[in-house]
Amino acid sequence: MQENEFAISICVPSFKKNDDVVYYQLVFTENNQRCSFSVDYRYSHLKKLHESLQTLKGSLPKFPPTNWWRSTNQNDELVEERRIQLDYFFKTLLLCKEVCKSLIMKNFILKSQCLHLKKIEKEQLILIKKEREAGAVPNVSQKKAKSQLTTPVCGPAEDPIEDPRERSRSWEFKLSKKKSQSMCNNNQLNNLSFGGIPIFKGIILRLK
Repeated sequence: MQENEFAISICVPSFKKNDDVVYYQLVFTENNQRCSFSVDYRYSHLKKLHESLQTLKGSLPKFPPTNWWRSTNQNDELVEERRIQLDYFFKTLLLCKEVCKSLIMKNFILKSQCLHLKKIEKEQLILIKKEREAGAVPNVSQKKAKSQLTTPVCGPAEDPIEDPRERSRSWEFKLSKKKSQSMCNNNQLNNLSFGGIPIFKGIILRLK
C-alpha cells in the first residue's frame, strides 16, 4: 500500500432503490476538490470490477460478499451494511500500486466519467424538448390577447372618423347618393313602355 497515484478518490456515500433494484452512488473526486462527478452502479457491476482486479498481482481490500441465503435488496439494513463495505473498499483500493497502474482501473474511471457526461446530455435534451413543447403551444391568455387584436367591423355608430362633422357629412353623402340612385331608377321606369304605351310604376297610362 502507498499513496494514491491517481490523484482521485472514490467513495460510496448513499444508495437508492428502484423497485427491487439497488443502485450505489459512487462519487469520484479529485484530491484538490476542484472537480467531482457521481455515477450509480449496481452491486453486480462492481463485483465484475473486483473479479477483473483479482487477475492483478497484489493484495486487494476485502470486497462485500454475496448473500446467497438471503436477499440483501429487500432489507434496508443489509443494503446499508453493504454500502459501508463498498465505501471502505473503494477508499482503500486506489492505495494499491498495482491497481493504480492497471488499465482495468483507468478504464473503469474513464467509463464512469463517460456515463456521467451521457446522463447530463440526456437531461439537457429532455429539458430542451420540454421548452420547445411549451413554446409551441400558446396558453389561454395568449390566445385571448390575440383575439382582442382582431379589427372589428365598424357600424354607423362606430365609423372611424375623428371629427363628428366629417362623420355627419359622410353619412349625408351616402344618403344623398342613395336617394339620387333611387330617382334614376324611377326615371328609367317612366321611360319604359309596353306595346307603345308608357308604363309608370306598373300602371298603364293611356294617352289622350
